[in-house]
Amino acid sequence: MKKYLALIMLLTISLTGCGFHLQHETEVPESFKTMSYISYDPYGRLSRNIKELLHDNDVTITNNNASGQVPLLKMVSENLSRNTISIYQDGKAAEYQLVLTVEAQVIVSGQQTYPISVRVFRTFFDNPAEALAKTVEQDLIENEMFKQAAKQVIRKLKSIHAVN
Repeated sequence: MKKYLALIMLLTISLTGCGFHLQHETEVPESFKTMSYISYDPYGRLSRNIKELLHDNDVTITNNNASGQVPLLKMVSENLSRNTISIYQDGKAAEYQLVLTVEAQVIVSGQQTYPISVRVFRTFFDNPAEALAKTVEQDLIENEMFKQAAKQVIRKLKSIHAVN
């Protein structure tokens, strides 16, 4: 029994020492626990996902940033593109690559601007015989991409915190 306990302790210490973090843990730094949020599309998928992650990390979102005392997370743009990767023998597209590009900025102390750029890639197989099912599948893939992009934006707040 003591061998198993020692093995578990050793595994825990080694995972902690190597920088391992749980997959859904985003840890917003203390300097960003109160911040303002501005988006060109405040009710879009990306904005909803970012606000949800900020709320899950106990971040207070304020609307009053006139003095520039709190950091500002500003969503600049998002672009979802679809590129053909392969085609069938009859010339119709068989496989697509979906690319979501997100541009954001963090403005600290009303003057220092830190750009954030995120790209998420997914492949999507298109079967013309099952058009309705593929539309639903594509919507699910796109929703997953927006969630992943939101996580990456929040995760990049750590690197901005390290710069300050």
